[in-house]
Amino acid sequence: METNRQKKIAGVLQKDLADVLQHAAQDGMKGVIISVSKVNVTSDLSQAKVYLSIFPQINRDLILRGVK
Repeated sequence: METNRQKKIAGVLQKDLADVLQHAAQDGMKGVIISVSKVNVTSDLSQAKVYLSIFPQINRDLILRGVK
């Protein structure tokens, strides 16, 4: 079960990552929409798993490599 602290940190990460990705998309990837659909944080807060939604799907693999 996720604690309140995990939920709070996941929410902050989701918002901050969405801001960073939106700025990157505006700068060099016209017509691409990247959204952070979900963030899970481990109980010790050392790792986060981020789920992205990328549109259009055509360039998904290339964009995902760039994000990593």
